[in-house]
Amino acid sequence: MISNNNSNGNNNQSAIKSHLRPLPDGSYEISKSEAKVFYYVAAAFGFALASLYMLKGGYKIIGNIFLITFAVASAIALKMVLFKKTVLTINDKFIIIKSIIGTSEQVLWDDIIEFTEVRDNRNYYIAVMVKDPETLLELQQNKLAYKIMRHHIKLYGTPYLIQTDTLNAHRKEILGLLKQFHTEYLEHGVL
Repeated sequence: MISNNNSNGNNNQSAIKSHLRPLPDGSYEISKSEAKVFYYVAAAFGFALASLYMLKGGYKIIGNIFLITFAVASAIALKMVLFKKTVLTINDKFIIIKSIIGTSEQVLWDDIIEFTEVRDNRNYYIAVMVKDPETLLELQQNKLAYKIMRHHIKLYGTPYLIQTDTLNAHRKEILGLLKQFHTEYLEHGVL
């Protein structure tokens, strides 16, 4: 069981309203923020409507490309809203990361080296640095997930990234919780 003391000495942590609540067994589930995801859905539909306007204006090729691209993006965003509410599960044995493509990856605390924050363009991620990323990659059976994980290893050195922009908790709060669980695991071997 993770200890509840938060003695980081960082006053900025207290300025962030906590959305993380432990479950009765001491684990945490972090879900998507419907408000943030709705923003992406609305933007995708806005671009789809703009493409319809282009089609009416005679720009058929560009309008069709925009319409198809943003219709697919809207479908993916709606899938994100309607399904897969929980994105990250943290417990005393492992973490479970659910990706947008439908796969859930279970990462044991024993395989994790550290957690780092990554910023790519305007998005924030938490990189889960693991001991042997290539071995974990070879266990992946979903071909699309394999390609995405291979790309993540090439860019960030790890197959596991958690996008924090659409979650219902602040990225610093999630990163602090992950580091706290990991530190506790390293100190005691079992939480």
